[in-house]
Amino acid sequence: MMRVATLGCVVVLSFAAACGGDDPQGPPVVVGDCGSLAAPGVWEQITPPDIVVPAGDDLAAFAFAVDPVNQGTVYFGTAYQRMWKTTDCGSTWAPADTGRNGAAWNHAMNWTFAVDPIEPNVVYTNTGYGDMGSGLWKSVNSGVDWDPIWPPPGQPDLDDGHLTYNFANVVALDPDDHRHLLLTFHETCTLDGARTCIAESDDAGATWRLIAGRPEWDGNEGQILYFLDARDHWIWGSQSNGFFRTDDGGRTWTQLVDETGAPFFTSHLQGSGMYRTAAGTYYLAASNGVYRSPDGRAWTLVPMTGPIGGGLVGNGTTLFYSRCYFGDFCEPREDMLLTSPEADGQTWTVLPSPTMTQGGSLGYDPGHRLLYSSNGADGFWRVRTE
Repeated sequence: MMRVATLGCVVVLSFAAACGGDDPQGPPVVVGDCGSLAAPGVWEQITPPDIVVPAGDDLAAFAFAVDPVNQGTVYFGTAYQRMWKTTDCGSTWAPADTGRNGAAWNHAMNWTFAVDPIEPNVVYTNTGYGDMGSGLWKSVNSGVDWDPIWPPPGQPDLDDGHLTYNFANVVALDPDDHRHLLLTFHETCTLDGARTCIAESDDAGATWRLIAGRPEWDGNEGQILYFLDARDHWIWGSQSNGFFRTDDGGRTWTQLVDETGAPFFTSHLQGSGMYRTAAGTYYLAASNGVYRSPDGRAWTLVPMTGPIGGGLVGNGTTLFYSRCYFGDFCEPREDMLLTSPEADGQTWTVLPSPTMTQGGSLGYDPGHRLLYSSNGADGFWRVRTE
């Protein structure tokens, strides 16, 4: 095992982990033993063997998170086929639902994951359409035991009609404060005349407060949320309303527009992402491609990155992006993965990959130089990038 420096930072990825690495406040990165990996550029199918692919649902292989501290460890969610964990980069798998409330994962969909980069034994995920509700859950022992944190057990007032089904959508961890969480929903909220709510926690989900969105926002659809460069600087987005920025913790919002003054919108479902390079440039996956910004305010569509934005990650020197997503959003499925030097970000080339009928949600393990792609009915894949 060895220590490595953090390379780049995924600001928020609904299907992957937030920033991690040799943070002075956190533990050193440990690169685990993943045995024999294929040569760079060779894709390997690493779907847990007990998962049926396809399984009658095109999201059989769904959300996942790469542990940013214990590199080689990945948490992998499915559509109704339990939750899984690997500590050797997907060479072997074991159920991650063997302890308290493990039955929550017997019939549920995981579409958001986050691993705490300071306390990597802390993991968050959801139970979409689950037998035990569609809330947000937390493990403090690396995925063995799980407890619900939304709806908050100790705050019945927040569960009193504001959100009928407490339908958790995406959890986001503040890259500068690992106990600061934001949670979006996938249903209408009734709070102060709004139809959209955001939940915020300062104590790792022990207590929450609700923040009302703008009155015109349609709350009855999936919503995503990203941290920017400060605690109260966020980007919120939905498929019908577009992207909005706040610099005051959700009290006021400004719509993001491109260089022509036109708004742009999220892709659906929840697997798209935003990445911030070490130089501070932002890249944001949207419904028609990747948008680029030097400051999170002025945005420009990068040419030839459509038809739809999917996973988006980087490793400190290189960006990786899927220009497709689950379902029948785009055809053909060849050449759906693109790559670009982080120093450029405007010129993208094809990353050769197997032909897949589903788009990719992406994650990156810098210690092993592994790119992971979750592809619905096509399963879970990895490739060494160098």
